[in-house]
Amino acid sequence: MKSIVTLCAFLMLFNVKGISQENINAYKYVIVPTSFSFLNEPDQYQVNSLTKFLFEKYGFTAIMADADYPEDLTNNRCLGLFADVEKLSAFLKTKLQVHLKDCNNKVVFSSGIGESREKQFDKVYNLALREAFNSFETLNYNYQPNNKVAFKGAKTAPVSGNTEAQEEIQRLQREVEALKETRRLKEDIVLKEAEANKQLQDVQPEVKAQVKKVIVAEAVSDETLQTLFANPVENGYTITDASNRVLYHLVFSGKEDVYIVKGQDAILYKMNNTWIVAKANDSGVSMKTLNVKFN
Repeated sequence: MKSIVTLCAFLMLFNVKGISQENINAYKYVIVPTSFSFLNEPDQYQVNSLTKFLFEKYGFTAIMADADYPEDLTNNRCLGLFADVEKLSAFLKTKLQVHLKDCNNKVVFSSGIGESREKQFDKVYNLALREAFNSFETLNYNYQPNNKVAFKGAKTAPVSGNTEAQEEIQRLQREVEALKETRRLKEDIVLKEAEANKQLQDVQPEVKAQVKKVIVAEAVSDETLQTLFANPVENGYTITDASNRVLYHLVFSGKEDVYIVKGQDAILYKMNNTWIVAKANDSGVSMKTLNVKFN
């Protein structure tokens, strides 16, 4: 009887592993974010760089979220899995677990839990992460194109009766709307620059140069131009761009429409239906208007 139970358990484990293997092999890329929720700044303690390196060690094509994407991934984000490293609650030790999610935020694979009792953050995260990645060693990842995944996020994918495809099309439409908004803001800045140049005709050349620098600096500010999205998380929001890259992690301050920017000497607040991020620096306080849409 005991042998039968053991055999059944083995077969179930083998079946689950086979399903995970098939799912993993259907994806061509792994996208690694520039920061994780338990870190205070991008690539702190080189955790994100190490994550990318370990994925590549086990045969994956890993891409940082802020890097230029290959053309096929740009056209179809569903070809990639999105990596996340979760820090689990533990007493006197650090536990990390790696998750891979598809373009619909569904977990496709979760690693075993890596842990360490080191006290220094750079060492403890390194050791725990490497131990968690041991789970990928037995996967023997090898990309095998899968029509279901390839068409799930493609712009030409049929949407009739396919909920996942419909959601992806909606996400793509959201990006298109964000690009339209960015284009509109650029046109406004061009008009603003033209008006400013007209007013500068009688100003000294050196003053003109300084004012133009300010105008150009405002014109190339990506965060000012692009539409950003606020996604609710525990006790606040994450602010992301159209590609889901996290730009700010907000913590509720206790005052309505005022948030603390985690990891920065900055706050985000609302004034006359406009969101402004104010950041302290050596010369005082710098302020920047953000085009944020709250879900």
